[in-house]
Amino acid sequence: MAQLRKENRTLFSLIDSLAEPIESVEVRMNILIPEFAAYGSGILKDLADYAAKENWDVAKENYEGLRVSFGTDAGDGWFLLRMSLHDPLMPLNIESNSAGGVHQIAEKLYAFLSGYDKLETSGLKNL
Repeated sequence: MAQLRKENRTLFSLIDSLAEPIESVEVRMNILIPEFAAYGSGILKDLADYAAKENWDVAKENYEGLRVSFGTDAGDGWFLLRMSLHDPLMPLNIESNSAGGVHQIAEKLYAFLSGYDKLETSGLKNL
């Protein structure tokens, strides 16, 4: 902070050049059973396996959950699906650098996640 002050800059000036996504959304999907931790972990593992089979670009080291990126022809963005630490839900963040990209990525995810009947996916379906 002292160095920034000497340069007459603020903390926010460090991130001024970062690009903002064109589209961004968060969906919080409830897990509808008491054993939510095991169910959610199973979904993350199954989705990682599915993503590998689909040749999606899965982040190698992500300690929050599963992060997958898509090129300009497939949504031009990424998603992060993770488990809530304390609640029976799975937050999903999707960002895209193209108009309509969030919808493209959401469709791919919904095609997979809709097979889990104890996961409330209606918020994802409606994107």
